[in-house]
Amino acid sequence: MSPQDQHSSRGYSVPTGRPYALKELQATLGSLGDHLRELYEGAHPAEYEGLADALYIAFRTAAGLAPAKSYTGCPEHPNGALDPEAPEGWGRCLLCNDRRRLGLRSHGARPAPAAERPAGEQRRLGYPVPAPPYTLQALRDCLRTVEDRRFHLSLSSPADDFVRMADDLHRAFIVARELSRPRNASGCSEHPGAPIDPDAPPGEACIFCAGRKRRAQRSAQTPEMLPRIRRGERRQLQRRFERPPG
Repeated sequence: MSPQDQHSSRGYSVPTGRPYALKELQATLGSLGDHLRELYEGAHPAEYEGLADALYIAFRTAAGLAPAKSYTGCPEHPNGALDPEAPEGWGRCLLCNDRRRLGLRSHGARPAPAAERPAGEQRRLGYPVPAPPYTLQALRDCLRTVEDRRFHLSLSSPADDFVRMADDLHRAFIVARELSRPRNASGCSEHPGAPIDPDAPPGEACIFCAGRKRRAQRSAQTPEMLPRIRRGERRQLQRRFERPPG
């Protein structure tokens, strides 16, 4: 047998832990349809909690099967701090950008264009978050995509398939998580999940905003200061009841 035939006879080497993790992922994905069938338009947020929990477990499993994703796009600091004021053409790693700024100040150089950035800075950052509104129909669409991609996963699937599965599960989890949050019954944009004040007028049902308004309407009172006690003296307290004799 030639060396080439020996090399081809070895076949594909499955990564360690993939069979068990893929089995767990398939089992979790199989239960999503049961959770979805129990939901309906106008369902209580608590009814979405079971589906949100199952989606998060499936997402973590798929993320473990996929290659590690860089949030900053920096190969040196993949999970470092993000630079909120990164110049155009720079990466998003705060540590690397601070180094570059110090170098620019000393040498007077200009930032490198986007085409000259390292390959690690051009990768996708983090996991995708779908745009609102978050509705039951949006959740169904996300789960339909997950279900279609599920049948193509196998032990020999490339890493990109697991990356796409993790991204789709993250989208579905975000939608389910937002639907499981308490609804804005008070109508307050500042405190969406605030309790309702039964004594507040219509349109001002937020208990936090109503309490703030009541405190602002109270008349300002000058605080009463107790006399200062000299060192060595004890304050004489007035008792409401006389101490019994003996």
